[in-house]
Amino acid sequence: MRQREVEKRWHHGPSWLWLLSFILVIAGDALLGRWILLPFYVSAFYLGMVVIDLFTYPMLERWRAWVRRHGLRGWYLVEVGLMWIGTGAVLALLAPHWLQWTWQGALPLQIVGGVGLAISVLVGVWAAGQMGWKRLLFVPALFPPGELAERYDVPQRLVVSGPYRYVRNPLYLTDMTLIGSTALLTQRWFLVVVLIVYIAQLVMQLRLEERELLARFGEPYARYLKAVPRFIPRLRPVDPKIIYDEEQR
Repeated sequence: MRQREVEKRWHHGPSWLWLLSFILVIAGDALLGRWILLPFYVSAFYLGMVVIDLFTYPMLERWRAWVRRHGLRGWYLVEVGLMWIGTGAVLALLAPHWLQWTWQGALPLQIVGGVGLAISVLVGVWAAGQMGWKRLLFVPALFPPGELAERYDVPQRLVVSGPYRYVRNPLYLTDMTLIGSTALLTQRWFLVVVLIVYIAQLVMQLRLEERELLARFGEPYARYLKAVPRFIPRLRPVDPKIIYDEEQR
């Protein structure tokens, strides 16, 4: 029983860390008395994601060969160490500009941005909790079904639960609304540029990602594509049995 509880907590780890990260940066900005950490964090995180995306899917087979030698932890170190920390270091060079920012801004826009940010983070927590550590950060794409996925216990089943019953890409959807909401809340319009860059990269990524998922899951994913919209949520959640019915027979 204790082992199952530990595994469950580990599975939902990224969702709680995602929530905690925003609590910490907003609390930090409250202590500083100006918007510095939140816009910096959002910019560094999502520009880092763009770098990761651009270096992952176009060279997927090369990265798969690399992770065969270095494993799951090696990939996490590449993502966090080189890409996110590297992006954050580049943005830190602009510190004199960031440190001049204040709380001041149009109150109605800040209210809309604050509400949008809260909703985006909470839905993102929900979605990340359904995926778990080993389904995030491109791990499933890098560890396709086979001996390597079994060695690192990387799940290979299509996720049709939680927000994934309403929309195919809840994390990408909340990513976009989170960046836009942070721009409204903090009045830091550089984030609009971050949002445009993120969307442009996402257009390329989704084509490659959906092709990869269709090759991996076959007919169940084809049914999922037809039943669940890419970005505009359904009013009623799809029944997972519709997606898995033929697979389970």
